[in-house]
Amino acid sequence: MSHDDPSLPRYAAVKDHVRRRILSGEWPPDTKIPSENALGPALGVSRITVNRAFAELAQEGLLRKVQGVGTFVARARPRFGLMTIQDIAEEIAARGMAWGCRVLRLGMLPAPAEAAAALVMAPGAVVPHSAILHLGDGAPIQREERWLRPGYAPGYLERDYRAETTFAHLARAGNATAMEQSITAILPDAALARLLAVPRDQPCLVILRTTLTDGQAMTFSRLVQPANRFEIAGRATLGALR
Repeated sequence: MSHDDPSLPRYAAVKDHVRRRILSGEWPPDTKIPSENALGPALGVSRITVNRAFAELAQEGLLRKVQGVGTFVARARPRFGLMTIQDIAEEIAARGMAWGCRVLRLGMLPAPAEAAAALVMAPGAVVPHSAILHLGDGAPIQREERWLRPGYAPGYLERDYRAETTFAHLARAGNATAMEQSITAILPDAALARLLAVPRDQPCLVILRTTLTDGQAMTFSRLVQPANRFEIAGRATLGALR
């Protein structure tokens, strides 16, 4: 590592070595990079040091490990708007990944307290509900749950959401005029960790979103995604500061 910063700890120097090759384009997305056994001797460090560097770069979303195959440069993460609502299938496709999904649940369901409060309904009121796991190149990107005010977006429970997203149907059949959303972070429980294919200590971001029509809440969504598999971004035009 003669060209790397000698002041860095060995594992950090390996990270810097790999990161610079990714960011320079020398190792583009989906490139299979040298193995830990090959890179260690080439850089004059141990396999354990390279393993730690790879693990941290995977947590940061720059690498992805395929069991029994090797380590690859990850593709860019889907980006979700901070001040806009976007179709997750389009966001995943825009990052060069193939969108897919698993329909986990679709039907009428008693609304939990959080959803009922957002929809200004009595807890336990029976409402249309969907739970979808969105995938990018087969990897879990987001667990999406939606609760709807009964009567909103006719045909919601009859759609095939393996062919189109719930967003696409709501954009066509609904008439939302405003949105409220908040973002927080959690550590997944065992069931969520299995579903999203992440370790229990992997932070996940939760977007809580309510859409409204003429001031009345029509949908409430809870979107959960591994923090290292996507990013949130937004841009606003601000007035002159006074």
